[in-house]
Amino acid sequence: MTSEFLQSTSMLTASLSALAAIFSGACAFLSYKLSRKIWDELKTDERIVAGTPIHPDLREHAHSAAVIQCTLFNKSKRKAYVNSVSAYDRKGTQIDVTWSDEIDDLGNPQNQCQLVGLVDARPLYVRTNDGEMISYARLAISHSFSNAPMVVIFDPVAHWVTDSQVQRTGALTNAG
Repeated sequence: MTSEFLQSTSMLTASLSALAAIFSGACAFLSYKLSRKIWDELKTDERIVAGTPIHPDLREHAHSAAVIQCTLFNKSKRKAYVNSVSAYDRKGTQIDVTWSDEIDDLGNPQNQCQLVGLVDARPLYVRTNDGEMISYARLAISHSFSNAPMVVIFDPVAHWVTDSQVQRTGALTNAG
């Protein structure tokens, strides 16, 4: 009787151990899925939004045309940082620019540390190195919340064209 009892007890112990291992594995998998879901929810509010890019109003108005000002808004509770800004013309050719979050009265970027911290909102100034007028620019802004750069288009003519097309379309619709 003791050998049968030992044999059945060892069989029962092995079965319970296998069930405990399966249950432990299932709990570990569900815990992993829950942690990924929580992590994804935390990352969804990590966004940087760019305001409308403009030429700033500088003391020397001739210098304003070489500078673009764009306000960046951090929608997250975590601090973000901008670590790179590239500019491209209509043909996709890179424009040599200098950028910072501060400029002087003539539009020259100040404190160029190549890293701008964003807590709430911060201006970003981009100036051509040759001082030439910027009539169009596609800015690629790299930041800590994404591996892909945020793209901001500076094209003052596009807004005017869009408004005139809307007015013209509205006029045609009302006339017909």
